[in-house]
Order: sequence, then structure tokens, then C-alpha cells
Amino acid sequence: MLRRKKRGTLTPNNSTLLLHVMPVLVARNISKPFAFLLKIGISNNSAQKILRNTAVQVNFQQLTALCLHLNCTPNDLFALRDLTPPANHALHALKSVDEPTPDLASWIATKTLAEIASMMEGKEQGGGAAQPL
Repeated sequence: MLRRKKRGTLTPNNSTLLLHVMPVLVARNISKPFAFLLKIGISNNSAQKILRNTAVQVNFQQLTALCLHLNCTPNDLFALRDLTPPANHALHALKSVDEPTPDLASWIATKTLAEIASMMEGKEQGGGAAQPL
């Protein structure tokens, strides 16, 4: 009988690329992240690991559910820890774990009512996206 090969010894503490969902959940104003993850079809065990930043793997169903329900890309969900990629490397598109979460309330407080109205108009008109023919 063949023995299954062990997956390895990767632990969240020594992983430099990790699933970092909390900034997106905060930006989307999701007050009960655990319930949200369960609602979109992520198992109890996986949801706990995702929220604790201890997940060492994520499958495509989970990644797709997160991206669809949070209206984001996979790049928004992953972050780097203790890694400096070479210059011009594609990993520079990812944020660092140490970067602060953007505070929407503080940002919007710096905008005038006219600027906010203009942004809202752009959103209602499709935000500059190409219109179907």
C-alpha cells in the first residue's frame, strides 16, 4: 500500500504570503465577519482560521465566494509579511500586513459635498465603465 505524502510543515507564523481578509471586511462595514463567512458558504473551521490569519491554504471555491461577495479581487485579500520582493516584481501589487486599514469616514470627512455628489453621480452612471453597444 502506498503512503500519502505529508503536505509539509508550513505554518501561518512562517508564511510570508497570507490571506488577510479583515481590512476588506472592515472597508465593507461587515460588523459580524464570522457570520458573514458562514453565510457565503465557508465552513466553521475555515472561517475561524481565516479570521485569525492562521489559514495556510484556501481553495478556489472559498476564494471565489470571498471575491464575489466582497466585490474585490484576490489581490485585495492577500498580504505580504516579512518579504521584500525584487524590484519590478508582481508581488509589489499586494499590500503589507503592517499597512493600516483605510478609514472611509476620515477620508470622506476631507471631501466637500460637491465632491461627494460628483462621485455619486459617476457611480450611478457606471463609474466611467464602457457602456454596452
